[in-house]
Amino acid sequence: MKTLTLLALASYFTGAGMCLAQFHTNTITTPNDMYAYRVDGGSVDNPTILLEAGVTNILDIQAYPDHPVIILTDAFELYSGANPQGVYDQPIGLATPSTGFPTKLIYMCEVHGFSGEIHFSLPSPFPPPNTILQIRVGTNVVMTSTGTNTTWTLVPEYNSNLLSGLWAPVPSYTNTFANGTNTTVFDRLDPICGPSVFLRLRQTQN
Repeated sequence: MKTLTLLALASYFTGAGMCLAQFHTNTITTPNDMYAYRVDGGSVDNPTILLEAGVTNILDIQAYPDHPVIILTDAFELYSGANPQGVYDQPIGLATPSTGFPTKLIYMCEVHGFSGEIHFSLPSPFPPPNTILQIRVGTNVVMTSTGTNTTWTLVPEYNSNLLSGLWAPVPSYTNTFANGTNTTVFDRLDPICGPSVFLRLRQTQN
């Protein structure tokens, strides 16, 4: 399943979108400080993670401090598309091209060496092109975009610090599609992250 995001550039109040492909995916933990990774709450140690190529997948690392995660090629070299490396308490962005992508990567504890594999599938078709036309801010936020249809769901996301790479879905929103235009409405985000925030729309296939 492919997702596509439209990024609203410059803080809260400006629009004009650009396309950015990204998946939010797996959480990697070490429950009870165990010497093995678990993924998404599963019971298998160091399982193989299946991801889609051509996008930036997010590995949310929630391991104990003594089990930092690094991403390696199958030649056990640091993978250049992983950023940051060697972290235990923050997400790793894992970027891969849509062609010529690695067939296998390795996620490994930088300290103790236990590891699992990451495999990639071919990219699926992209959603139809969309454009963010306008963002209006009053008692709430109204984002208007074009090109959507009922095959795809639009999920508004926000980020108050682009350097962190962390995008979160807006807590509550509504979408209305009519005459080729989608209107997304949600409450102001000031109570969550202050008056300055970046916004985007992520398309997910129904």
